[in-house]
Amino acid sequence: MRMVMSEEIKEMLDENIVYLATSSREGKPNVVPVGLVRAISDNEVLVVDVRFKKTRKNLEENAQVAISFTDLNRWASYQLKGKAKIYKSGAMYDTALDMIKRKREKREASAGKIDNPEIRERAKKISNMLKSPNPKAAVLITVEELYSHMPELD
Repeated sequence: MRMVMSEEIKEMLDENIVYLATSSREGKPNVVPVGLVRAISDNEVLVVDVRFKKTRKNLEENAQVAISFTDLNRWASYQLKGKAKIYKSGAMYDTALDMIKRKREKREASAGKIDNPEIRERAKKISNMLKSPNPKAAVLITVEELYSHMPELD
């Protein structure tokens, strides 16, 4: 069965920090926050591997993953489950490079709007880390299951 994400879910993936869950071959879990994520089709999500360590090892051992995220502006929260495939070059990798550029531009614009000077400086430093990132890979996740974390309302 092919899972289809709505346009709203795709937007939420692009706009929020998501949590990527992986597990080792032995089933030991690992969860990391990821900001470089984008839905690239109705059932595919692209994640950029910039700093993965345990996550990357787990992906190489076990392709099963889950992504969880909440959008407080929409009062919505979802979990996606699927299989991951790693790309170290080619079109998917090039798409990851473009994602980094677009996210960096958004982060630079939003960092300037932060009122707290300490947080603004931290945001600028983090944004600068993305100026010349050397992504290790692009991780393409094919979504097989989709669940809402929110209760059903009558």
